[in-house]
Amino acid sequence: MPTIRRLTPEDLPLLHPLEDAILAGEEALLRIGRSGFTISYMPLPRAEWRVFPPDPLASPEYILYKSHWALFAAFDGDNLIGLASVRLNDTNWADVADIRVDAAWRRKSVARHLLDTCDQFAHDNGMYGLRVVCTDSNPAMCQFCTHCGFTLGGFDNKALAYSDQERQKPLARRASLLFFYRAYSSMNQLRRGNAPTAAPNTER
Repeated sequence: MPTIRRLTPEDLPLLHPLEDAILAGEEALLRIGRSGFTISYMPLPRAEWRVFPPDPLASPEYILYKSHWALFAAFDGDNLIGLASVRLNDTNWADVADIRVDAAWRRKSVARHLLDTCDQFAHDNGMYGLRVVCTDSNPAMCQFCTHCGFTLGGFDNKALAYSDQERQKPLARRASLLFFYRAYSSMNQLRRGNAPTAAPNTER
């Protein structure tokens, strides 16, 4: 069983790039119906390897010095096999900014354990729940969120449409951001007016 712990600035030398390319065999399709947003999947003519680099604004060198961020790592002995970062914010949804697992450790529940650790950190800090933002070009992440009990709350098809990478594609094929949410059972208490203490305003 891998060990998961929160990292500190002293742990920076332990970090290294993971073999995290994803073999995508499907394309995520967003549908809007009377009941809200749903995602279906269409097989690609040919499976392709895709890489999703971490957000440069959420680098370990930055977030390890910020109290409203946490970076968790999964280790097999001394070997780094997974990372997840989560940020508290003043909306009281904790953002899972990144979660990735080395290819050799896929399908062994490492990502789920990392997510559960982020969940506990957010819950301990009075958040309503977790939010994950990913692109529809990452069907593996979309399916992971769904399997972990998240619901799709919205999308943004403009945020990435004119980036250097996306504007090379036809407009209809450009990536959209998808917003997944998972609330705690305490949401029932919120409806009765017993909300947890709100987090203070925090910088990015």
